[in-house]
Amino acid sequence: MSVESRSPSPDGNGETSAMLKIGQVAQLVGVSPSRIRLWESERLISPHRTPTGQRLFTVADVRRLERIRRLFDSKSMTAVGVRQALGADPDHPAEPADSDNDANPVLGARAKALRQRQHMSLRELSREIGMSPSALSSFERGQSKPSIGRITQIAHALGTTTPDLLGVPAAEESAVVRADCRKRLPLGAEGVIIENLYESSTVLQSQMVTVRPGFGSGEPMTHAGEEFLTVIEGEIELTLDGVETIELRTGDSMTFTSTRPHSYFNRSPTTARIVWVNTPPTF
Repeated sequence: MSVESRSPSPDGNGETSAMLKIGQVAQLVGVSPSRIRLWESERLISPHRTPTGQRLFTVADVRRLERIRRLFDSKSMTAVGVRQALGADPDHPAEPADSDNDANPVLGARAKALRQRQHMSLRELSREIGMSPSALSSFERGQSKPSIGRITQIAHALGTTTPDLLGVPAAEESAVVRADCRKRLPLGAEGVIIENLYESSTVLQSQMVTVRPGFGSGEPMTHAGEEFLTVIEGEIELTLDGVETIELRTGDSMTFTSTRPHSYFNRSPTTARIVWVNTPPTF
């Protein structure tokens, strides 16, 4: 699903009408502005945007936010569950977190085998990563395709890395990686491509991440180490700890500790390309 930024409708005086700013909406809904930005990064709400990027909300947006708050408050739900509970409507189409398009039965079987070798039950793993047992079982049977973030959560809970879980071949000890010889991680995730920029045993796990408009990592990821990234084309939003959203544009760079829950999303109308480095290679 592609999430597009909507332009506010000006009134006859060239000013937006019946629109509220994020601070006003936060007071009405009873949450912090950072919480609303988090819900936006999780694709639960899609506010209007001014030409300068300022968020504006309609009355319908406020009602939806109130419902989101009630769902989080009254039920032990993840963002995935809230999206499913909200369903789809014309202004805010819901996005299923796990798609059955291009589902990878080999990946699911590999995860199941690794889980069983560690004598971990399906329910134990589901609790560890915050995924329902039925959704996890569907993934292991090759009937659904989790998001990048979810695959990473599964890999780390099973004591491995994302490339290893995906079955990426071991590095061939080459110091140079030609542009047309990069190994692509077989994520099967729509809208996101991750290519390795290294072919040697190294403490630097460097990757080229390409993110189409309206797509992102999905569930937040956490793992050991530190990360560096630089945006070489387009722009992305990076959310840390579920509350802090940073907008990164072409030429911007950032470093952070990988143990902080992090996710990314491309809300711009153009494809983003990021050089992303993890150390040690724990992604």
